Amino acid sequence: ILPKAGFNGARLHQKVFEERFHYWADKLGYLTWGESASWGLSIWRGDSTINGTNMLSAWNMLNEWREIVERDLNHPSIIAWTPLNETRDACDWKIHNRFHRDIYDLTKSIDPSRPLNDASGYVHVKTDLWTVHNYEQDPAKLKEQLSPKDNETVWRNCPDLEAPYTGQPYLVDEWGGIKWIPRERQAFADNSWGYGAGPKTEEEFYERLAGQMESILRQPHICGHCYTQLTDVEQEQNGIYNYDRSEKFDMKRIAGIFSKMPAD
Repeated sequence: ILPKAGFNGARLHQKVFEERFHYWADKLGYLTWGESASWGLSIWRGDSTINGTNMLSAWNMLNEWREIVERDLNHPSIIAWTPLNETRDACDWKIHNRFHRDIYDLTKSIDPSRPLNDASGYVHVKTDLWTVHNYEQDPAKLKEQLSPKDNETVWRNCPDLEAPYTGQPYLVDEWGGIKWIPRERQAFADNSWGYGAGPKTEEEFYERLAGQMESILRQPHICGHCYTQLTDVEQEQNGIYNYDRSEKFDMKRIAGIFSKMPAD
């Protein structure tokens, strides 16, 4: 279903996939990222105290992440490592920053051949890729936000908290998230959500998606992007496919949008 939707790769969001997945991605020439279930831990949940118990989760992850990288580093379909996701609200920023540097250095010591994205979206400390998350639903506002201003470099999620941007490849690795529930499924899924106000018609969905895609493609500094998301999940109805992987839209039309190139 991935190529049929016009995707040439997938961000394996916050999950260590089974080796069979990577095997088939290798065989099919499908691009993936190596990630881990990491969001939160105990050093950036907004806890008022730090002690040996909740810090243990961070140090345990260093060992677990080492095993992940060592297991999967020979899969050519993996083009980047992303150990963390949306790190923020740190209890102790010194610990937060050290942990990011440690996991970067550990990964590069095992596999110096691939770029490492320290934390998808934010807060970046030491990274080869600069990734941002932007779920603005209005294509015109999205374009405005992502367009570099004369007195700025690039749009960032947390400019006051993270390291300065120094020219790394810039990717919008989460965007879109448009809520759409087919009429025949609304009775079962209407209490779930997507980002912003969902479109009122399927045609409005296509128009919004195409507009968002255009807003990203017209930015010469953006090197890549990842739509959120491929399928519906339990609490989110913003997939291109339904939860059971059945088609949700006219997939030729969807593929036409996602297959556009910057020069088109």
